[in-house]
Amino acid sequence: MLVFQVVGVGWYLAMSLLAGILGGLWLDNRFSTLPLFTIVGLIAGGFVAFYGAYRMVQPLIGPDDDTKDGGT
Repeated sequence: MLVFQVVGVGWYLAMSLLAGILGGLWLDNRFSTLPLFTIVGLIAGGFVAFYGAYRMVQPLIGPDDDTKDGGT
């Protein structure tokens, strides 16, 4: 069902960002570098979240048409 796919995308976004932040906080506490790894984890989690969400939503949007101008 479409509803479950959309909810899955939301959970994927939240968990990816949360994992990046928590991993960064753990590294910052371990190496006393607050907020360096937290920011790096947030950015990395953001990239993973939005790339994964794009891949999950892509089939819902429609088929990917690679042909341009009627080419083969």
